[in-house]
Amino acid sequence: MKKILLSLILAISFCYIPVFANEIEDDYFDIAANYCVVGDYNSALVYLDKILTINPSNKHALDLKNGLNHVISKDNKSFIDNVSPLVRQAMEYKRIGDETSEWNTLVKATEDSNAYIAYYYLGNFYRSKKEYKNALNAYSASSSARTDFAPAYLGTAIVLFETGQYNSAINPLDKYLSFNPEDDLAYAMKSRTEFELGMLTQAKEDNDTAIGINDCPEYRFDRAKILYRQGQYKQSKELFKSLLNDIQTSKIYEYMGLCDLALKDYTSALTNFDRAILLTNDDEYLEMKYNEVKQILESKNNDSSQETTSP
Repeated sequence: MKKILLSLILAISFCYIPVFANEIEDDYFDIAANYCVVGDYNSALVYLDKILTINPSNKHALDLKNGLNHVISKDNKSFIDNVSPLVRQAMEYKRIGDETSEWNTLVKATEDSNAYIAYYYLGNFYRSKKEYKNALNAYSASSSARTDFAPAYLGTAIVLFETGQYNSAINPLDKYLSFNPEDDLAYAMKSRTEFELGMLTQAKEDNDTAIGINDCPEYRFDRAKILYRQGQYKQSKELFKSLLNDIQTSKIYEYMGLCDLALKDYTSALTNFDRAILLTNDDEYLEMKYNEVKQILESKNNDSSQETTSP
């Protein structure tokens, strides 16, 4: 049951690609994630229902709701009631947007005998504010207070990843996996870390493991990126294209355009870069690639025209 719950938490907190209609849905997912961690599954379901009211076809919300109903049917006890009522209170403050009271209550909760979970939530609080040094200190305090509390290691790895400290992120990920060796999301994050380090063989192996456990669009998106970096442009584009029903972002069209460019399919590249530009507010890189391909096509057309008119 613990493994199921942890996977649900991570799925909505860290590892999905943003495909939601608006920021309200993202906020509701964040609140639901926090309720999941503290064991208040019924409150989490309330916010998932809010998402589904806005967007009834939101697959992430539907999947998570089904998973939570499964957890609730097997365990109706709230984890937080037995560990730290103060942390539950802090989550209520978070829900209503009272960040000052949320922070004060979490600090107070670190004085309890079960301070590890309060420190973990402090880490999450600081990470949301991009106060990364404080976040790392809080996660470290959490793992020191309870060395087998796996989420603290994952929190550490996430901060290190977000701050570009990829080499340092590997160790806490391995530590986390030593407690949860079948967690697909942790393998996916390790693969992403290795991808950033240029360790493509290892990245593919860990991506294979993640997909073997849970074949979801997010992991296949990672796979397509690895294929692109390895120079397998045709396979990469085919995989990106197969994901369009699940993922509609600027990035996926950008990668498809890059694959086309590498394959010298300039007409298709221009179309995909154009679509990528339409899905983003401001991206000088995409504009540059679009103009680069446009110049190539114009040059080819001019050459073709000269050949036709020459005696």
